[in-house]
Amino acid sequence: MTPPLIFQALLGLLITLAIPASLASFVIAGMKLRNEGGVNYMASGGFLKWLFWGALLLTIPGVSAWLVQETVPGATQLVMGGTSTPYTNGINKVAGDFVDDVLISHIVPVLAAALVFKALLDQSQGTSPLGSIVTAMFLLGVQGIYKLATGSWMTSGAYSTTDLLMNAFNYAAGTISPIVGGLAISAGILAFVQHKQWKSFVATGIGFLCVTGLWALVKSWTGVTI
Repeated sequence: MTPPLIFQALLGLLITLAIPASLASFVIAGMKLRNEGGVNYMASGGFLKWLFWGALLLTIPGVSAWLVQETVPGATQLVMGGTSTPYTNGINKVAGDFVDDVLISHIVPVLAAALVFKALLDQSQGTSPLGSIVTAMFLLGVQGIYKLATGSWMTSGAYSTTDLLMNAFNYAAGTISPIVGGLAISAGILAFVQHKQWKSFVATGIGFLCVTGLWALVKSWTGVTI
């Protein structure tokens, strides 16, 4: 039975806009990070939620392919025919050009520059400028995050979304955390030389250097094998 054309058109529209919407979700996640402090984030805040939506939208094609492999009734007609309906012709190019040429290439650099300016204003008021600087770096790195996500992080199947998020965590734990740990220990050494509070910096640095080991320890306690 051939699905109604309206269903094909709606699904085709969603699949067509999924990739541009995922990039937009990552940008919004960066802005939410600044609202939550810039350096830290809330456990149930908007930063993690928008990261999840970005990962979900990015992996819709993989989940769709899994539905076809599982021979879900109507999945083949909907997935394969949805993107070629006349209602969605040209939308992919328009949406992709808007995200790449307008959002990523023009709006994001302006937002990052505004956050750098905000960091200077924060410093002038005696508050930490790190929140705005970290958020500006995150926004400027959205395109790099997208390339990693669609490259080494991307899998296909029922667990595409969770696999992408887990690969992102492994990247953060194995690549970013050691850099942060080294910076924290360096800050502790500088604070020690200046006869300031240094123990918290050193403890934080050691913690970041041990993220992978701490995660393995927590999994061993709970019996999780992922």
